[in-house]
Amino acid sequence: MGLIAEFRLQSPDAPLVDVARAVPGCTITVEYEEQTVSGPIVHVVRVECASFGAFEAALEAAEYVEEVTLISDGGAARTYHVINRGPFPKEMDELTLNKTLIERMRVTEDGWHLRQRFANRDELAAYREGCRRMGSRFYLDRLYETADADRTVPGISDKQREALLAAYEAGYFAVPRRSSLEDVAADLDISRSALAERLHRGEAHLLEHYVHDDQY
Repeated sequence: MGLIAEFRLQSPDAPLVDVARAVPGCTITVEYEEQTVSGPIVHVVRVECASFGAFEAALEAAEYVEEVTLISDGGAARTYHVINRGPFPKEMDELTLNKTLIERMRVTEDGWHLRQRFANRDELAAYREGCRRMGSRFYLDRLYETADADRTVPGISDKQREALLAAYEAGYFAVPRRSSLEDVAADLDISRSALAERLHRGEAHLLEHYVHDDQY
């Protein structure tokens, strides 16, 4: 059974955090991160902000940035290839061997926000210790244990999932609505109030997991 961990890393030397602070409201999503054999660190970042000119100026002013190249301009978002002066600390090698999968890396003015899957708690503990040895403060925000991370929304219960699926299949969320709360509650053999509570809690988890988390 694997783990999904959502956490923040804070370090005075963390790249891109100063850029996020210089451009209020900037959202930086790290799509790719790698260290070359010769040492430089490469980031491919997707950026959403009100002023790309301000973002580019802040990025080029950062002492650790060696080269910036615009890859694509989608109007509301741009993608950049950034070469940073390296190398990574030697402890990074240990993190590379950690049994984990990075699902999301985002940078805001208060640090790096990550969502990762870990094989087990020992791997999570080793990863956290490696971050600390590199001088990064590790703040765990959420931890979920799941047997099927591809189909399970962290935090949502089986009863909430059952209620959401039943309501969806009955057309409760359709426009126009094809069934009522009473209809779905009868199918599940529960009260109208119990169904309403499960739907509200389930919807709240979905919004938090898929919508709110995207607003870093």
